[in-house]
Amino acid sequence: MTSEPGSEQPEPPEQPDQAAPAGETASPKPSVWERMRRGMADHNATAPRTPLGMPEVAPDDDADDDTGDASEGPTAELVLERIHHYRDTIRSYQVLIENQRVGQIRDDQTESYVLRPGSYTLRLQLLWIFSPRVVVELPAGTETRMICGPNGGILQAWRLFLAPTTAIFLRFADEE
Repeated sequence: MTSEPGSEQPEPPEQPDQAAPAGETASPKPSVWERMRRGMADHNATAPRTPLGMPEVAPDDDADDDTGDASEGPTAELVLERIHHYRDTIRSYQVLIENQRVGQIRDDQTESYVLRPGSYTLRLQLLWIFSPRVVVELPAGTETRMICGPNGGILQAWRLFLAPTTAIFLRFADEE
């Protein structure tokens, strides 16, 4: 057979069973740890960058930098205060506004959220337990205070398994 000058025959792929020629070392099969590292790198490359439930916001190229701050128009403040209680002391509650995670609140801590005026559904979550959903009306230029915490002590622990949507309380501060 004659081979033409522009066409080369492809070399057969190297078989993993074949021993390497003398002087060369064969590349060993990647270890389990190397395969896991590669797998996590692939996963991290495709994983979302925002927490679950939060929409990914693309940067706005049309926005002018000299327009001032992004919070134009009237605002309202939602202040959430968590009481100190021995149950759930070391765990933080996830704050969900309109079913989107906007933050967390730890034991004996106060968090505030600046929102547009309107009606919002507020809920707290810890693992599989939730607070009841509370609809909050936020008028413009006002501060609305709410209090949260575990609903009962060790004698109310049955709520964790039998009534998980009542294991955390969430109420307006003026309802005391």
